[in-house]
Amino acid sequence: MDEKRALQDAFPRARAYDALTCGAPDRVRESAPRRSVFPYTERHVQCVWFDDRIRPAALVTSDAETLIVESPGQWNLEAGPDFLNAVLLVGPQRRRLEGDVEIHVRPDDWRRHGHAGDPRYSRVIAHVTYFPGPLPDNALPSGAVQCALNAPLRHDPSFSFENVDTTAYPYATPPNTPRRCGRLMAARSPDEHLAILEAAGEARMRAKAERILFALAQRPVEEVFYTEFMCALGYKHNRAPFRRLATTVPFQQLRNTRPADPMAAYALLVGVSALLPPTTSRTWDGDTNEFVRHLWDHWWKVRGRWEPRVMDASAWTLANQRPHNHPLRRLAAAASLFAGRESLYDAIRSLPVDSPRPWFRDVKRCIVDRGGGIAFWNRHLSLHGEETPRPVALIGKSRVASIITNLIVPMLAAEERDVSALVPLLPPDEDNALIRQTAHSLFGPDHNPALYRTGLRQQGLLQIFHDFCLDGTTDCAECALADALEGAG
Repeated sequence: MDEKRALQDAFPRARAYDALTCGAPDRVRESAPRRSVFPYTERHVQCVWFDDRIRPAALVTSDAETLIVESPGQWNLEAGPDFLNAVLLVGPQRRRLEGDVEIHVRPDDWRRHGHAGDPRYSRVIAHVTYFPGPLPDNALPSGAVQCALNAPLRHDPSFSFENVDTTAYPYATPPNTPRRCGRLMAARSPDEHLAILEAAGEARMRAKAERILFALAQRPVEEVFYTEFMCALGYKHNRAPFRRLATTVPFQQLRNTRPADPMAAYALLVGVSALLPPTTSRTWDGDTNEFVRHLWDHWWKVRGRWEPRVMDASAWTLANQRPHNHPLRRLAAAASLFAGRESLYDAIRSLPVDSPRPWFRDVKRCIVDRGGGIAFWNRHLSLHGEETPRPVALIGKSRVASIITNLIVPMLAAEERDVSALVPLLPPDEDNALIRQTAHSLFGPDHNPALYRTGLRQQGLLQIFHDFCLDGTTDCAECALADALEGAG
């Protein structure tokens, strides 16, 4: 079966969302139809350009001149170029360019979006795209350079667009007054409200599956599952270092580390991550000191081979973390889940998807039970704390729910498994400000939160936010969703 057709069949209601919102411009549509398998958006590329922590240092123009970013510019949330008043140094003479920067996925988007004849783009000094490619002569303003990010990003094995949190960068703040979309939604029935949310939710799940497909075209399925699972264990603040660790210690190498002993795999992960405590401590109890000595016994045996690849400890965010989310605990779960002889993904893949409630129960049990193989962490929240009176799961229910929704179901769909029975029963994730903000916009301040207590409807609210609110103008005057709702009557 054609992969695109398979995803359409897996998420059939996404078509209703496509039909409702097909008039939305590409610049704000996260789920806009794509011309290739590249499953990320223009905003992802904007974030890379703006953030010097992830923007490649070695950039070159289409004329093979070096490009140094002295300032990426001010992020523009209104009409016109994406970044204003940037400063670039180009070529061996470091000639200085000051002006605006426009970002696209593909070079031809400049023409498709009609920028060539738009006076607002007359000060553009650089056209930055993900893919390389030529533009016709005189397409850009005089003196403007072209730069593609594809090659330098692909040369960084730890980079992934999945690590780019597009909501962590400037985005429009909606006004406090009632929104156009809210007024138009008020004229629709509650059943229509649910239908729109669930259709948007399926569109978001389809987009996740497309991204998995993109990854599967480049790496084996077990490696993709392992890497993305590791990122999920990193939660919000440590996704990038977890991905770097997963690329440094690939799945097969971790799995071959004494499969019968997860402590050996755990020692490898904490050693390479630079999180292994340098020594024992007088402030720890006897069990903790023995546990750390045991880790060192394993690490010493492989340290010489792995030490050149040890990460910088500063990569990790450890401050203000809940003890439950500390990387040392999450890595213990990873060692237990991925170092065994039986593949975790094979175990999940073998479960019948046509019985959704038992499937969700068995997947949760599989992850929670297998993830508790490092006994020390079942009774400790940190190396410094006392033993807990009751066992504490290394992966909590909310994290398991998030992994199921954001990784496991999309991955099964990408492998052409029929997940249509699973999608309506997706577990709810943790509530967040974006979900509440979008619900407030659509349904008013007095709406019933029970409206979006299912995982699929939460996904729908997030999709609507990313498609229509993230880059929207602050007065919502040109909201494409409101236009679509108005046009649909």
